[in-house]
Amino acid sequence: MLLIGLTGGIGAGKSAVATRLAARGATVIDSDRLAREVVAPGTEGLAEVVAAFGDGVLGADGALDRPALGARVFGDDAARRRLEGIIHPRVRGRTAELVAAAAPDAIVVNDVPLLVEVGLAATFHLVIVVDAAEPTRVERLVRDRGMTPEQAYARIHAQAGDAERRAAADSLLRNDSDLADLHTRVDALWHERLVPYEENVRHQRVSCPEASTSPEDYPRIAARVRHVLGTDDVSLDGGVVRVVSDRAEALGAAGFPPLPEGRGYGSADPGRPARIAVTGPDRTAAG
Repeated sequence: MLLIGLTGGIGAGKSAVATRLAARGATVIDSDRLAREVVAPGTEGLAEVVAAFGDGVLGADGALDRPALGARVFGDDAARRRLEGIIHPRVRGRTAELVAAAAPDAIVVNDVPLLVEVGLAATFHLVIVVDAAEPTRVERLVRDRGMTPEQAYARIHAQAGDAERRAAADSLLRNDSDLADLHTRVDALWHERLVPYEENVRHQRVSCPEASTSPEDYPRIAARVRHVLGTDDVSLDGGVVRVVSDRAEALGAAGFPPLPEGRGYGSADPGRPARIAVTGPDRTAAG
Protein backbone atom coordinates (compact mmCIF):
# COMPACT_ATOMS: atom_id res chain seq x y z
CA MET A 1 0.00 0.00 0.00
CA LEU A 2 1.14 3.50 -0.83
CA LEU A 3 -0.04 6.46 1.25
CA ILE A 4 -0.18 9.75 -0.64
CA GLY A 5 -0.84 13.18 0.83
CA LEU A 6 -2.57 15.59 -1.55
CA THR A 7 -2.80 19.30 -0.81
CA GLY A 8 -2.82 22.72 -2.41
CA GLY A 9 -3.94 26.25 -1.76
CA ILE A 10 -7.56 27.20 -2.22
CA GLY A 11 -8.35 27.61 -5.91
CA ALA A 12 -5.28 25.67 -7.07
CA GLY A 13 -7.31 22.70 -8.34
CA LYS A 14 -6.69 20.04 -5.71
CA SER A 15 -10.19 18.59 -6.05
CA ALA A 16 -9.72 18.16 -9.80
CA VAL A 17 -6.51 16.21 -9.15
CA ALA A 18 -8.25 14.03 -6.54
CA THR A 19 -11.04 13.26 -9.00
CA ARG A 20 -8.58 12.31 -11.73
CA LEU A 21 -6.56 10.09 -9.37
CA ALA A 22 -9.76 8.34 -8.32
CA ALA A 23 -10.54 7.74 -12.00
CA ARG A 24 -7.09 6.17 -12.44
CA GLY A 25 -7.83 3.76 -9.56
CA ALA A 26 -6.72 5.50 -6.38
CA THR A 27 -8.63 5.20 -3.13
CA VAL A 28 -9.32 8.83 -2.22
CA ILE A 29 -10.05 9.90 1.36
CA ASP A 30 -11.53 13.40 1.52
CA SER A 31 -10.68 15.00 4.87
CA ASP A 32 -13.18 17.82 4.35
CA ARG A 33 -15.99 15.30 3.82
CA LEU A 34 -14.95 13.35 6.90
CA ALA A 35 -14.90 16.57 8.92
CA ARG A 36 -18.53 17.08 7.98
CA GLU A 37 -19.47 13.47 8.68
CA VAL A 38 -18.07 13.41 12.22
CA VAL A 39 -20.35 16.32 13.24
CA ALA A 40 -23.45 15.18 11.33
CA PRO A 41 -26.80 15.14 13.19
CA GLY A 42 -26.93 12.39 15.79
CA THR A 43 -23.15 12.03 16.17
CA GLU A 44 -21.14 12.34 19.36
CA GLY A 45 -19.04 14.92 17.55
CA LEU A 46 -21.99 17.26 17.05
CA ALA A 47 -23.09 16.79 20.66
CA GLU A 48 -19.62 17.78 21.84
CA VAL A 49 -19.55 20.84 19.57
CA VAL A 50 -22.91 21.99 20.97
CA ALA A 51 -21.71 21.39 24.53
CA ALA A 52 -18.63 23.50 23.81
CA PHE A 53 -20.20 26.36 21.84
CA GLY A 54 -23.91 26.35 22.65
CA ASP A 55 -27.16 25.74 20.78
CA GLY A 56 -26.52 28.84 18.68
CA VAL A 57 -24.31 26.78 16.35
CA LEU A 58 -27.30 24.61 15.34
CA GLY A 59 -29.68 25.38 12.48
CA ALA A 60 -33.43 24.98 12.61
CA ASP A 61 -33.07 21.45 11.21
CA GLY A 62 -30.76 20.38 14.04
CA ALA A 63 -27.70 20.25 11.79
CA LEU A 64 -24.55 22.24 12.37
CA ASP A 65 -24.82 25.84 11.20
CA ARG A 66 -21.33 26.19 9.80
CA PRO A 67 -21.42 29.97 9.23
CA ALA A 68 -22.56 30.46 12.83
CA LEU A 69 -19.81 28.19 14.12
CA GLY A 70 -17.27 29.94 11.92
CA ALA A 71 -18.30 33.30 13.34
CA ARG A 72 -17.97 31.88 16.84
CA VAL A 73 -14.37 30.71 16.40
CA PHE A 74 -13.10 33.33 13.92
CA GLY A 75 -10.30 35.34 15.49
CA ASP A 76 -10.45 33.30 18.72
CA ASP A 77 -7.46 30.96 18.83
CA ALA A 78 -8.61 29.21 21.99
CA ALA A 79 -12.04 28.50 20.48
CA ARG A 80 -10.48 27.30 17.24
CA ARG A 81 -8.18 24.92 19.11
CA ARG A 82 -11.13 23.62 21.11
CA LEU A 83 -13.05 22.92 17.91
CA GLU A 84 -10.03 21.24 16.33
CA GLY A 85 -9.69 19.10 19.45
CA ILE A 86 -13.19 17.79 18.82
CA ILE A 87 -13.01 17.28 15.06
CA HIS A 88 -9.41 16.33 14.24
CA PRO A 89 -9.14 13.17 16.41
CA ARG A 90 -12.38 11.88 14.93
CA VAL A 91 -11.23 12.57 11.39
CA ARG A 92 -7.92 10.81 12.11
CA GLY A 93 -9.75 7.83 13.54
CA ARG A 94 -12.09 7.54 10.55
CA THR A 95 -9.15 7.97 8.15
CA ALA A 96 -7.31 5.11 9.87
CA GLU A 97 -10.39 2.90 9.46
CA LEU A 98 -10.60 3.65 5.75
CA VAL A 99 -6.88 3.03 5.23
CA ALA A 100 -7.13 -0.30 7.08
CA ALA A 101 -10.03 -1.32 4.84
CA ALA A 102 -8.12 -0.57 1.60
CA ALA A 103 -6.59 -3.35 -0.49
CA PRO A 104 -2.95 -4.30 0.19
CA ASP A 105 -1.94 -2.96 -3.24
CA ALA A 106 -4.00 0.23 -3.00
CA ILE A 107 -2.71 3.71 -3.70
CA VAL A 108 -4.50 5.68 -0.98
CA VAL A 109 -4.72 9.42 -1.56
CA ASN A 110 -5.46 11.53 1.51
CA ASP A 111 -6.96 14.83 0.31
CA VAL A 112 -5.95 17.16 3.16
CA PRO A 113 -6.35 20.92 2.56
CA LEU A 114 -4.26 21.90 5.61
CA LEU A 115 -1.67 19.13 5.33
CA VAL A 116 1.25 21.54 5.54
CA GLU A 117 -0.31 23.77 8.20
CA VAL A 118 -0.83 20.87 10.62
CA GLY A 119 2.53 19.21 9.90
CA LEU A 120 1.38 15.93 8.32
CA ALA A 121 3.78 15.76 5.35
CA ALA A 122 6.18 13.26 6.95
CA THR A 123 3.38 10.76 7.60
CA PHE A 124 3.00 9.94 3.87
CA HIS A 125 5.14 8.03 1.40
CA LEU A 126 4.78 10.97 -0.98
CA VAL A 127 3.20 14.43 -0.91
CA ILE A 128 1.60 15.96 -3.99
CA VAL A 129 1.13 19.73 -3.97
CA VAL A 130 -1.14 21.31 -6.57
CA ASP A 131 0.11 24.78 -7.42
CA ALA A 132 -1.21 27.70 -9.47
CA ALA A 133 -0.40 31.37 -9.74
CA GLU A 134 -2.26 33.59 -7.29
CA PRO A 135 -4.13 35.61 -9.96
CA THR A 136 -5.33 32.36 -11.52
CA ARG A 137 -6.60 31.13 -8.15
CA VAL A 138 -8.39 34.42 -7.48
CA GLU A 139 -10.05 34.27 -10.89
CA ARG A 140 -11.29 30.72 -10.19
CA LEU A 141 -12.63 31.62 -6.74
CA VAL A 142 -14.52 34.60 -8.12
CA ARG A 143 -15.89 32.60 -11.06
CA ASP A 144 -16.65 29.28 -9.36
CA ARG A 145 -17.41 30.19 -5.73
CA GLY A 146 -18.93 33.63 -6.05
CA MET A 147 -16.28 35.39 -3.95
CA THR A 148 -15.26 38.96 -4.42
CA PRO A 149 -11.60 39.45 -5.34
CA GLU A 150 -11.00 40.82 -1.82
CA GLN A 151 -12.55 37.73 -0.25
CA ALA A 152 -10.50 35.46 -2.50
CA TYR A 153 -7.22 37.15 -1.61
CA ALA A 154 -8.12 37.00 2.09
CA ARG A 155 -8.80 33.25 1.92
CA ILE A 156 -5.56 32.62 0.04
CA HIS A 157 -3.44 34.61 2.46
CA ALA A 158 -5.03 32.90 5.49
CA GLN A 159 -3.44 29.61 4.41
CA ALA A 160 0.18 28.48 4.28
CA GLY A 161 2.32 30.39 1.81
CA ASP A 162 3.16 28.93 -1.58
CA ALA A 163 6.84 28.57 -0.68
CA GLU A 164 5.98 26.56 2.44
CA ARG A 165 3.79 24.16 0.48
CA ARG A 166 6.36 23.78 -2.30
CA ALA A 167 9.02 22.89 0.26
CA ALA A 168 6.84 19.98 1.42
CA ALA A 169 6.19 18.70 -2.13
CA ASP A 170 7.66 15.47 -3.41
CA SER A 171 5.68 16.14 -6.57
CA LEU A 172 4.59 19.64 -7.61
CA LEU A 173 1.68 19.72 -10.09
CA ARG A 174 1.29 23.03 -11.86
CA ASN A 175 -2.30 23.86 -12.78
CA ASP A 176 -2.29 27.18 -14.60
CA SER A 177 -3.73 25.83 -17.84
CA ASP A 178 -6.89 23.90 -18.71
CA LEU A 179 -8.33 20.66 -17.35
CA ALA A 180 -7.01 18.57 -20.23
CA ASP A 181 -3.45 19.70 -19.47
CA LEU A 182 -3.91 18.91 -15.78
CA HIS A 183 -5.22 15.43 -16.61
CA THR A 184 -2.16 14.79 -18.75
CA ARG A 185 0.12 15.73 -15.86
CA VAL A 186 -1.81 13.61 -13.36
CA ASP A 187 -1.85 10.59 -15.69
CA ALA A 188 1.91 10.84 -16.19
CA LEU A 189 2.47 11.02 -12.44
CA TRP A 190 0.21 8.01 -11.92
CA HIS A 191 1.80 5.74 -14.50
CA GLU A 192 5.42 6.85 -14.22
CA ARG A 193 5.74 7.28 -10.48
CA LEU A 194 2.85 6.27 -8.24
CA VAL A 195 2.11 2.83 -9.70
CA PRO A 196 5.78 1.70 -9.80
CA TYR A 197 6.36 3.22 -6.35
CA GLU A 198 3.53 1.14 -4.87
CA GLU A 199 4.81 -2.00 -6.57
CA ASN A 200 8.33 -1.35 -5.28
CA VAL A 201 7.11 -0.89 -1.71
CA ARG A 202 4.94 -4.01 -1.90
CA HIS A 203 7.79 -6.13 -3.28
CA GLN A 204 10.47 -4.31 -1.25
CA ARG A 205 12.50 -3.19 -4.24
CA VAL A 206 14.82 -0.21 -4.37
CA SER A 207 14.20 1.88 -7.48
CA CYS A 208 17.78 3.06 -8.10
CA PRO A 209 20.13 0.89 -6.02
CA GLU A 210 23.28 2.83 -6.93
CA ALA A 211 21.82 6.31 -6.46
CA SER A 212 22.69 8.70 -3.64
CA THR A 213 20.57 11.26 -1.83
CA SER A 214 20.44 14.75 -3.32
CA PRO A 215 20.67 17.77 -1.00
CA GLU A 216 17.42 19.03 -2.56
CA ASP A 217 15.50 15.90 -1.50
CA TYR A 218 17.23 15.46 1.85
CA PRO A 219 14.95 17.66 4.03
CA ARG A 220 11.83 15.69 3.06
CA ILE A 221 13.58 12.32 3.30
CA ALA A 222 15.00 13.25 6.70
CA ALA A 223 11.58 14.33 7.95
CA ARG A 224 10.09 11.02 6.83
CA VAL A 225 12.90 9.03 8.47
CA ARG A 226 12.59 10.99 11.72
CA HIS A 227 8.85 10.33 11.82
CA VAL A 228 9.15 6.61 11.08
CA LEU A 229 12.10 5.83 13.33
CA GLY A 230 11.37 8.32 16.10
CA THR A 231 14.86 9.77 16.13
CA ASP A 232 16.39 13.20 15.55
CA ASP A 233 19.85 11.73 14.91
CA VAL A 234 19.68 12.10 11.11
CA SER A 235 22.27 13.78 8.88
CA LEU A 236 23.48 13.90 5.28
CA ASP A 237 27.06 12.88 4.55
CA GLY A 238 28.33 12.56 0.99
CA GLY A 239 24.97 11.58 -0.48
CA VAL A 240 24.19 9.14 2.34
CA VAL A 241 21.53 9.80 4.95
CA ARG A 242 23.06 8.62 8.20
CA VAL A 243 20.71 7.61 11.00
CA VAL A 244 21.18 6.34 14.53
CA SER A 245 18.29 4.06 15.50
CA ASP A 246 17.48 0.54 16.69
CA ARG A 247 14.31 0.41 14.55
CA ALA A 248 15.82 0.16 11.05
CA GLU A 249 13.38 -2.61 10.08
CA ALA A 250 10.57 -0.02 9.94
CA LEU A 251 12.16 1.68 6.92
CA GLY A 252 10.97 -0.90 4.39
CA ALA A 253 7.25 -0.27 4.75
CA ALA A 254 7.98 3.48 4.89
CA GLY A 255 9.34 3.40 1.34
CA PHE A 256 13.01 2.60 1.97
CA PRO A 257 13.65 -1.14 1.39
CA PRO A 258 16.96 -2.77 2.28
CA LEU A 259 19.71 -2.84 -0.32
CA PRO A 260 21.39 -6.16 -1.18
CA GLU A 261 24.34 -7.43 0.82
CA GLY A 262 23.61 -5.29 3.86
CA ARG A 263 24.54 -2.06 2.08
CA GLY A 264 21.89 -0.05 3.92
CA TYR A 265 18.58 1.14 2.52
CA GLY A 266 17.42 2.85 -0.66
CA SER A 267 14.29 4.54 -1.96
CA ALA A 268 11.41 2.69 -3.61
CA ASP A 269 10.29 5.98 -5.16
CA PRO A 270 11.31 6.23 -8.85
CA GLY A 271 11.27 10.02 -8.56
CA ARG A 272 13.30 10.43 -5.39
CA PRO A 273 16.47 8.33 -5.05
CA ALA A 274 18.04 7.92 -1.63
CA ARG A 275 20.74 6.04 0.19
CA ILE A 276 20.36 5.49 3.94
CA ALA A 277 22.84 4.00 6.41
CA VAL A 278 21.61 3.09 9.89
CA THR A 279 23.68 2.40 12.97
CA GLY A 280 22.31 1.30 16.31
CA PRO A 281 22.65 3.40 19.45
CA ASP A 282 25.81 1.39 20.19
CA ARG A 283 27.05 2.50 16.73
CA THR A 284 26.89 -0.99 15.21
CA ALA A 285 25.61 -1.27 11.65
CA ALA A 286 21.92 -2.09 11.16
CA GLY A 287 21.08 -3.38 7.69
